[in-house]
Amino acid sequence: MSPLDSTIDPTGLGRDAAIDLGVFRANVSILAARAVGGPLVIDMTADAYGHGLVRLAHAAVESGVDILSVRDQGDARMIADAGIGIDVRCWHTSRFSIPPAGSGIAAFGFGMELTDGAPAGIVPVMTVSAPVLSVKRVPEGHGVSYGFVYRTRKETTLALVPLGYADGIPRSATGSGRMAINGRQYPIAGRIAMDQVVLDVGDAPVVPGDRAIAFGPGLEGEPTAADWAECSGSTAGEILARIGRRVPRRYIDREVAR
Repeated sequence: MSPLDSTIDPTGLGRDAAIDLGVFRANVSILAARAVGGPLVIDMTADAYGHGLVRLAHAAVESGVDILSVRDQGDARMIADAGIGIDVRCWHTSRFSIPPAGSGIAAFGFGMELTDGAPAGIVPVMTVSAPVLSVKRVPEGHGVSYGFVYRTRKETTLALVPLGYADGIPRSATGSGRMAINGRQYPIAGRIAMDQVVLDVGDAPVVPGDRAIAFGPGLEGEPTAADWAECSGSTAGEILARIGRRVPRRYIDREVAR
């Protein structure tokens, strides 16, 4: 992954949603191989499920996608205004339905509950992270976050991370959500707040500046959006689409060998 530009987050808190265009194109190539005898359709609903409509539409065209589907005319106009020459179909103004080869959010790394899931080899495109702002050693019985619904079971270290429900982290995952630091997952301690979460990192040598990954591809020990969906009673699509504007999108382009 490319180095994080410290100026990308205007708040100075270092929130980051890295969108890997190379992974997206590799996913599209897998879907294209399944779209034999029909057009390859990619669903760009909800700002391309939070990945950025125009940027991902460009990448889709470069990858040989035939049709983009959206749910409102504003999205269709945005693609046209960006000079992207591709057939765009709007769900609410036609009888168009997406064929299985392009259904759901497979191009972004996940399957849909009502289909047979994502094809083999599909990898999530977005990684959401933020730096640890502070760490604090606390004793057994220390109450954490609103209402002290979480109390430490022993002496431990707490790490403060500036990602909360205003950024799209589901508050319903209080008590079950996890984030990863240095390849190891840690539980969220206490309620998920608007602007932050607290992780119980035990005796791990976590220091301010270490990056806490809310979710990513899941290839280096971090949770995925599907993990967050499971612990919050949601779907991967909802988790991706709800990541807010306070988390700047950063586009990277790794070569993917599959």
